[in-house]
Amino acid sequence: MANDHPPPDETASASSRPNSEFASPGVPRDEYTDGRAPWDWKTKYPPEARSALTCEAWLLGVVLFLLLIISGFFIGLATQSIEIKLGWLSATTPPSLTIDFRLLMIFFAGCLGGTTFSIKWLVHSAARGKWHLDRKYWRLFVPILGGVYACVIIALFEGGIIGGPHSPDKPRPVLITAALAFLVGYFADGVSGLLSNIANAVFGTLEKK
Repeated sequence: MANDHPPPDETASASSRPNSEFASPGVPRDEYTDGRAPWDWKTKYPPEARSALTCEAWLLGVVLFLLLIISGFFIGLATQSIEIKLGWLSATTPPSLTIDFRLLMIFFAGCLGGTTFSIKWLVHSAARGKWHLDRKYWRLFVPILGGVYACVIIALFEGGIIGGPHSPDKPRPVLITAALAFLVGYFADGVSGLLSNIANAVFGTLEKK
């Protein structure tokens, strides 16, 4: 019996086949395509933009490397603290300044998480054509905000305001605390909304007058 259906076109493009080896723009796939066709490897950014991208990438890379060293240093000192006598404030009974290395560990671990997120966002935004100079300030300040948010969130955790009651007699292990601080810094944008909800619950919502 003759076959009423014509044979499949062997010359059809691989991108039109459902089980194609390569991903094509507009076709849902499990891999990242960045909206590019196969073999489209050249950058679409002009030289001025490429120079700014490279400079920003180097800056974030150096900051990441330094924060890895600083965070590891303070993780090793997290269970210790030092007191510095401030004799210049009072000659009789000078007060002392206590430096808690655990707090410094939390801050720098949060900065490390924020820097990691900035690098991830830079990579994806550059590949998808969404990178622009106006968001540079956000990418550079996210690491610092991550460190500040980490200190606040960990303090709220230990105060029992969020995450349930916490016993001060049983402090969290150093690495667990550092990991939490890193996650807070990494998800700094979401943490900002969480802090807004907590502030509204504690102080109430300010109404326009």
